[in-house]
Amino acid sequence: MRPLFSEAQRRLRADNPRWWIKASLQAISTFLAFFALVLFAAAIDLTNRHYKFPHGLWNDWMPLFPVLISLIYNPVAFLVPSLRPSRTPLHPGWDVGVYLLTWALGVPSIVFSVGLGWFWWWQPVLVKFNDFIPCGPYSYNRWSEPCAPAIYPAGRLEIAANVFFALLIIFTFTLFVLACISTHKRRRAAQRAKTAARNIQLQFHRSPEEHAAHEPLPAYSPRGPSDVENGNAAPHAAVPGAAKYS
Repeated sequence: MRPLFSEAQRRLRADNPRWWIKASLQAISTFLAFFALVLFAAAIDLTNRHYKFPHGLWNDWMPLFPVLISLIYNPVAFLVPSLRPSRTPLHPGWDVGVYLLTWALGVPSIVFSVGLGWFWWWQPVLVKFNDFIPCGPYSYNRWSEPCAPAIYPAGRLEIAANVFFALLIIFTFTLFVLACISTHKRRRAAQRAKTAARNIQLQFHRSPEEHAAHEPLPAYSPRGPSDVENGNAAPHAAVPGAAKYS
């Protein structure tokens, strides 16, 4: 197994010298996505058990889509090059598309998740008669902890989940930028290779006249001006002053 991973590292290093930065970000993003998924699922379950929301709040469901994409794709993108060392690494265009989709879904998801979280409903006890706290749908204490105890642990779960989710969005955007840079470098390398191959092809498919015209001129010719006049040597092949010593 170790030679397999060594070969994969060699190919990844040849394709991208800073591959370990990308691999580290992918590993961290996987753990962030896992913890965010668990916390959002716990908040949804707590809401289902205490309130009349059959599937939880929709603002807690929205982040699950980008979280699941990140949780599935990052391990695949991290492990596939290690398990396929003899093949070309994944094209960075895949990373650009997936990370752009994750980031585009994650930004509005965290806006709605934070903006409509249970923690905004927290309030202190406003009306109290000795040890009696009146609770009810029209009471001033409706959303206080003694009257609505379920929204407080649910709100804490939402806060923790959004912290992990925000970090995941930041890491995903960083991976998107790195993927764009890798794609640009690969495109430039492909263009240079195509241009070099085209130049070689043109060089070997020239006509004899074009090939002779591009040959370097001789640096020295023993023939003198008389040979030039008789047409036995090219004018550029004459050596200045050769007639003086003939």
